Amino acid sequence: MLPGVNDSHNHLNSLGLSAPPYSVSVDTKTIAELVAVLRKAAAEAPAPDSWIRGRGWQELVLPRAPVAADIDPVSGNHPVILGDFSGHAVSVNSVVMRMAGITRDTVPPPGGVIDKDANGEPTGVFRETAAGLVRRVVPPYTREERSQAIDSGVKLLHTMGITSVTEPGIDVDTLGIYAEKARSGTLPLRISALLGAGTTPQSLRNVLAGYQPLTDVDPRILRVVGVKLFADGIPRFRTAWMNKPYLDGSNGRLTIGGATPAEQLANLHEMIKIATDAKLQVGTHATGDATTDATVAGYVKAVGHNWRRADLRHYVIHCNFPSARTLRTMARNGIGANMNAEILYLQGRVLESIIGPELTEYQWPYRSALNAGVQVASGSDAPVVAFHWLRGVMAAALREGGDGSVAGTAERITMPEALATYTRTAAWQDHAESWKGTLEPGMAADVCIVDGDVLTQDPHDLIHRGIAATVVDGKVVYERSPGGQAKAAGMGHTCEEAGKCCCQLAEEIRAGQ
Repeated sequence: MLPGVNDSHNHLNSLGLSAPPYSVSVDTKTIAELVAVLRKAAAEAPAPDSWIRGRGWQELVLPRAPVAADIDPVSGNHPVILGDFSGHAVSVNSVVMRMAGITRDTVPPPGGVIDKDANGEPTGVFRETAAGLVRRVVPPYTREERSQAIDSGVKLLHTMGITSVTEPGIDVDTLGIYAEKARSGTLPLRISALLGAGTTPQSLRNVLAGYQPLTDVDPRILRVVGVKLFADGIPRFRTAWMNKPYLDGSNGRLTIGGATPAEQLANLHEMIKIATDAKLQVGTHATGDATTDATVAGYVKAVGHNWRRADLRHYVIHCNFPSARTLRTMARNGIGANMNAEILYLQGRVLESIIGPELTEYQWPYRSALNAGVQVASGSDAPVVAFHWLRGVMAAALREGGDGSVAGTAERITMPEALATYTRTAAWQDHAESWKGTLEPGMAADVCIVDGDVLTQDPHDLIHRGIAATVVDGKVVYERSPGGQAKAAGMGHTCEEAGKCCCQLAEEIRAGQ
């Protein structure tokens, strides 16, 4: 019996929408397989011009990113948008590019990339902030669809013993859906929400101006803790801002608005100050080491020497490559790190051809961070990968990927330390360590019951462990059926081969099976 698991970086709002009937999976091994999925989706579409949305393609699995020339022959008049597994890139067909007014002369926003062919024409692949150029023409899901998808997502999380999440970067309307559920007693999950800040100081001001503090809501069920800033891209696309160049010689850059790198940096620091002055916690997406340095410097500058009294607990989201010096600064100033062992499990050493062996060994340096005194929490980043925290504990303890590759034995941590990143320290990130995150008298009755003793097992056995039951606030919200096998499934199609696909599980939950 363990404390309820706290997935401290989980896009719950997107989780349910990442499965049928809202989205088709394009997590395939070949372009031909992806095209076949789209051909079937077009044939089954309710109208000849209805939208087809998909998610899950992986550029390092496919021979290349899917482009409009692949999609157009099977999509007809259907607008098609396909998100990659990470959420940092989309592929669209020519119908969508026409709707969005994309031409060879379209200029990407700061930090964005529009892929071009040899003739200078856009291929249909848009990365980072450039994805917004085509996403803006995609019709939003209805409020009812989003509400139902959240319900499905919550039930999926319960199958893995998850009782709390941090929902990073939501808008005010989505917050309203959560609030309605919390008020009606139909939100059996604890949610700490970070509002999406946009990319400029003015966009953050607009968000805060439109936010009304929640009323008649139990703050232990739903609470707005702060804002999320999106400061750079990801190493996989070479869009994370790095001090040392990638192997191809590029460095990436900030995705914050600004005409020059200096203006982008100034805007990042101003956004941090705006949120800090509003007494809000800041979680900043920072994967590159240069971005992490800049973010931490902005935190220290905004909070100053009063960090203990302010107790805002700003933190770095992802924190892939923090330097030893930056880790010491984080520890001295009460700045946390939210790392992603489940992505480490998915990637293994796959980025070695992009970042080199040294950084591959160091990525997500759990041991270095803990030794420096940094508060480290772990989040899945679902639906980027499955919300399989047992895999995360295993990966943090062994530094092994799902393919068996080992990346950085020097950064291994113990099983209890790894488990704490999903419980006690995640509660610290929530400002909630006084009432949840451990099993003690007087603490919240949030419980995850796992088959077997997690802390005494060989870490390799963890991926075979099932969840017997999940309890939120003393109420059993999930219990495995007699003779059944708890399936650790989640969006991202990283389910075990012998189990149900995550989309199948999602469909069964929606059908009430």
